[in-house]
Amino acid sequence: MMIDGIKIKGITSDSRQVRKDYVFVALTGENKDGNKFIDEAVESGAVIVYTEKDIYRKDCIVKKVNNGRKKLAELCNEFYGYPSEKLLVIGVTGTNGKTTTTNLIYHILKEAGIAVGIIGTLHIKIGKKQYPSKLTTPITEDIYYYLNRMVEENIRVAVLEVSSHGLKTDRVYGVKFDIAIHTNINQDHLNFHKTITDYIKSKKKLFDSLAAGKIALINHDDNYGLKMLEGNNEILIISYGLSSKSTVTASSIDTDFLTSFNYCLQRGITTLSGVEIEVFEYPINSNLLGNHNIYNALSAISTCLLLDVPIEKIAKAIKSYPPVTRRMEIIYKDKYTVIDDYCHNPASYEAVFHTIQTLQYNNLYIVNGIRGNRGLDINRRNAEVLKQWYEILNVRKLIITDSVDCVDNLNRVSNEERQAYFEVLKDSLFLFKYEASLRNAIKEILKELKPNDILLLLGAQSMDKGKSIFLDLINEKESINIIQQQSKIYDNIFDNH
Repeated sequence: MMIDGIKIKGITSDSRQVRKDYVFVALTGENKDGNKFIDEAVESGAVIVYTEKDIYRKDCIVKKVNNGRKKLAELCNEFYGYPSEKLLVIGVTGTNGKTTTTNLIYHILKEAGIAVGIIGTLHIKIGKKQYPSKLTTPITEDIYYYLNRMVEENIRVAVLEVSSHGLKTDRVYGVKFDIAIHTNINQDHLNFHKTITDYIKSKKKLFDSLAAGKIALINHDDNYGLKMLEGNNEILIISYGLSSKSTVTASSIDTDFLTSFNYCLQRGITTLSGVEIEVFEYPINSNLLGNHNIYNALSAISTCLLLDVPIEKIAKAIKSYPPVTRRMEIIYKDKYTVIDDYCHNPASYEAVFHTIQTLQYNNLYIVNGIRGNRGLDINRRNAEVLKQWYEILNVRKLIITDSVDCVDNLNRVSNEERQAYFEVLKDSLFLFKYEASLRNAIKEILKELKPNDILLLLGAQSMDKGKSIFLDLINEKESINIIQQQSKIYDNIFDNH
């Protein structure tokens, strides 16, 4: 790539990544101003700097732009040879369900023998290689880097989780999406977006980017679904949901610790290759718990049909698909059951509790993590949902924790956030206990679990280590039981001599 006669070897907005003959794009973020790192970038080898400010330097070319983030995306897109135009790209956005939906699509396509890559919350997978993921939607230069890696590895389909942060900050600007999926919209991330209007506007950018003839898969049952389509009359629309008005719906639903339903295509659709699919029904069996996962499955199945995967192969792949990490994940099922879920907003709590309501159990125990560094409002609203469902589900014991033994500074709970949570819960008749340590909280509840009970480990980043802590404690407990049993055997032997 040549700019002003200079051969460019790399593009970045991180001054620490600059090398000789790089372009540095100075971005102004929430906490840092990239313009303050221009000196460092030039010293490291930057030959061209893009900025939104009036800056003059003798030692390198400085170009002023109106929108640094869009310019960064344009530069990366050109540098890597417009990789998304060489792939089929699927983008999934929404408050909840992005991770499950993207990983389910990835699993089905992989099982069908289609070369597929994924970029999302849990990981980045390209062929046999896996890379760690720091953000749901990586920064712009990483997005284009990984899309280019997919092209180099002969990947056919790229599946992307597209967050509201990623859309608002133009991280996927210039990516050519073939299918855009809307899961749902509920109030979240208002510490970043400030208003629900801005949050919706950010989500809508994914659908605004669709070219004529591309496909939008919209959750018809979501209040904001149709808003995603406003102003774009040239795209193809497929709706899904449990409403009979949807293009795709489900019938004969049966949910417990397994889920079954009939996938119902109520109006014919045309695949991306031009094949017509007529109306049909087909039975689906899934390990994913809850009605919210039926929505995720409907969108994933529809997407794979559009990519010409036969419904028989799709159904077989779904049946073999294990729950996604921390998404209604059954991490232990013996005398009692332990379920781990990344609850982070009121809607995700509601989805979990609605699912629990359909299950058979004796007593329900909950260890719930306060959401750290996300503001007072989200914690008040999460606590409100917890309070409302406490009596409905007949919760035997609730322990609230801020996991001081597990969280990093980015997710540490402030005194104000903790107090906001407690103010809601104290204004009620039920009892709860606070335990600062996540390990101690789980250890305490573990002593009380009896056959056919359920333990829920609920919460966002503060609960990420809950599964490993629980399994460690179970192993310790089983080891102690074995030692005690062996001790009794030896005691009996000695008693008989």
